[in-house]
Amino acid sequence: MRHILGIGGVLVVMAACGGDAAPPAQGEGAAPPGGGAGGAGGDAPRAPSYGRFGEAKTTFTLPKPDASGGERPGIAYPELTESFPEVDWSTLDRLYIPAGEYRSILLGGLPERSVDRPLVITNLGGQVKVGGDAANYVFAVRGGKGWVLTGRYDPVSRTGDEAFRGHAEGAFAHSQGTYGIFIDDQFSKEGLTGLAIGGGASDFELDTLEVARAEFAGVMAKTDDDGQATMKNVKVHDLYIHDVGSEGIYFGSTQEQPQHAFERLEVYDNRFLRAGTEALQVGQLGAGCEIHHNVLGPGAVRWRSAFDRYQDGNVQLGQRYGSSSFHHNVVIGTGDLFVELFPTRVDGDPRSPEDTISFTDNYFADTSLSGVYTHAVDTGATIRFERNVFLGFRFNYDEVYPDTEEPVQVFGVGSNAPNPHVLRDNRVDGPYPFIQWLFDSVEAEDNPSVAVPRVRFRDFMTSALDADYRRLEWWTDRATLSPDERVVVYPKGAHVLHGGALYEALSENHEARPDQRPDVWRALPPPADDVRLRADSPHQGLGVRW
Repeated sequence: MRHILGIGGVLVVMAACGGDAAPPAQGEGAAPPGGGAGGAGGDAPRAPSYGRFGEAKTTFTLPKPDASGGERPGIAYPELTESFPEVDWSTLDRLYIPAGEYRSILLGGLPERSVDRPLVITNLGGQVKVGGDAANYVFAVRGGKGWVLTGRYDPVSRTGDEAFRGHAEGAFAHSQGTYGIFIDDQFSKEGLTGLAIGGGASDFELDTLEVARAEFAGVMAKTDDDGQATMKNVKVHDLYIHDVGSEGIYFGSTQEQPQHAFERLEVYDNRFLRAGTEALQVGQLGAGCEIHHNVLGPGAVRWRSAFDRYQDGNVQLGQRYGSSSFHHNVVIGTGDLFVELFPTRVDGDPRSPEDTISFTDNYFADTSLSGVYTHAVDTGATIRFERNVFLGFRFNYDEVYPDTEEPVQVFGVGSNAPNPHVLRDNRVDGPYPFIQWLFDSVEAEDNPSVAVPRVRFRDFMTSALDADYRRLEWWTDRATLSPDERVVVYPKGAHVLHGGALYEALSENHEARPDQRPDVWRALPPPADDVRLRADSPHQGLGVRW
């Protein structure tokens, strides 16, 4: 092995032969994306499949910043490749972030690489923990193509750390804080996102990361106000995002055009749990996007006091052109809607009569209002909802928005929507029919009201919440989004989320902060968050795969 000292960093060129021997591989070879096979399976640990990132022949370790001042240091390279000109960024296999606790990390100006030989960015020598100091950003990545950010332990590919494996080898339950890259901002500052990706980045992958207690979104990906910065070939998998103040993930700008599209975005095998607003918000979608095998929710736990009115759905999806699919997901807990669909018309987009937006084989449970709404914007795409199940309707949306009337249907289509709708073989367990108001563009067939069993997770939160995930709310003294900003009264047995921790009310109370009033609130143990389906659960094949 040959070490070349850089500017405070270490560049390592691995010899083709005679270098350090790699640890023995178990099941050596490329692992499938997401690392899982379908089905619930048993509880035995999975044999690891190492080597998915290939051999690390050349590596570079960022300089470890000075922490002698007593405060947590930051890492900031706005133009990474310019900061280390001695590195051949066109061929470097690994970019290592040294283990430690950091107030923030910025990696900007990443190189443009091929997805066939990406630059893999990972932790070295232990865990990289970021956030908690009210910085201007927490973890930001800007620019570049063909890169991977991963905390996955892989001794063959030399990524991650053996002591911080997260859930990747089966330890889903109580995996908080066990990931190689752990972004935890501790709600240190209003408006902060855990991991923010922009600056024209494309062709990247996010793998085996934990993001917690960001006051705004868990992960955000967008380059605002640049219609040409299309994000292509993006993979997001094996992420554990939990207890965030707003969106679990927020992909695509919601500002006025011009904004860039996403093409071939794939989001799979993730846990986005206990999100203040939407668990998943993806907009500006183009061709070839697929969202599948995730557990999303409870969403909208902050529905009484979010940053703005009506920020209380679970899935928000905006499609511009091409075809996209949303399938085999478990979606639990919402304020107004499980799904709000925004067909989005942008001049110059390559729309086609064959474009299709499909929602198939999903489980939707527990809402304070209704189920689905598709907006009436003519993009020509066919909208298909097939073989989905809906249950857990408990109308109380008028507690915040008093003018709201109880719904009369689960699925709403914007008035005289021109886009064709095919609604077939869906099942509803609730007081409302699947759809009542039909238009010429809507074809509805075999969507009966029947009994639908609930999923059974291996080990999630509490049995009371498993019966209705809308019972969990973000603690607030007042419903700031209600016209009268009324005081919120919590009955005995209420469950709240406060500071990223769960509490149960010992008695009826109001204006009593859970972390300051142990006489009326009982702190609950941290949730296990193993949301794989049990072997005896209905709806096998949905959600996180194993």
